[in-house]
Amino acid sequence: MKHPSLDRAIKDLGVRRTFRDGLRSIVIATLVREADWRPLQAPWWRGKEVCVIGADLDGNFFLRHCDGSVRYWQHSLKADTVLTPSVDEFIRGIDY
Repeated sequence: MKHPSLDRAIKDLGVRRTFRDGLRSIVIATLVREADWRPLQAPWWRGKEVCVIGADLDGNFFLRHCDGSVRYWQHSLKADTVLTPSVDEFIRGIDY
């Protein structure tokens, strides 16, 4: 599935780079172009197939899960949480 708004979100990261998850604000350091998404091969990942689509300033990852959802992997917790049910919704949630 193509996400044309992702290229615009990458271009706008200098201005729009905060994802709000409830009361928590996550500052995005980088987003990965869809053409560069690859299945994650890491010893710490034990779930279904995911691709790293971005990272925050603390080195935690935004993952696109095989079910289409975007999840937030926090290394310190060794756990992921669902942020949004889709990449498009994740992109719409990026704010100033």
